[in-house]
Amino acid sequence: MRLFIGISPSDDVRRSLVKMQGFLSRHGVNGAYLTPENLHMTLAFIGEYSESNAVLDAMEEVTFDPFEIIYEHIGTFRESIIWGGIESSEPLEKLAKRLRYELDKADIPFDRAGFVPHFTLARHADFSRGIPPAEIVPVSMTVDQVVLFRSDRGKNGMVYTPIGGTKIEV
Repeated sequence: MRLFIGISPSDDVRRSLVKMQGFLSRHGVNGAYLTPENLHMTLAFIGEYSESNAVLDAMEEVTFDPFEIIYEHIGTFRESIIWGGIESSEPLEKLAKRLRYELDKADIPFDRAGFVPHFTLARHADFSRGIPPAEIVPVSMTVDQVVLFRSDRGKNGMVYTPIGGTKIEV
């Protein structure tokens, strides 16, 4: 199964991300926009791996205090991905680093590309005419949960299903 560890946006952040998707679409930016329920931030992409319990065990080794992140801008990767960006966050960077350390320690393969905190808005996007200027009202959320997701190709695109995770009770 195809796996990744991520963070789901809060309802407020999700609404703001969906609003941005609508803005981009209305301004001629075509692409495969993620459905609202599929919006997430990937902390570690594992890919094809059959031992989800081993991943969950590694995740349990990572403790963290809840912290705030702020969605505040948009950006792009390569010529085809548009994303919602997060204000620089040391606790978020530490969380991603610690998760990747535990995966490595458990010999669980993962994509070792550098961590760039973002919520993907659209893939296969055509923004060759540029990204329209957008005014984003910063939206904050508390990160108190990390989730292991399974990714499956469905009839209408990818479906991300939570398998388990860690939640900090505040």
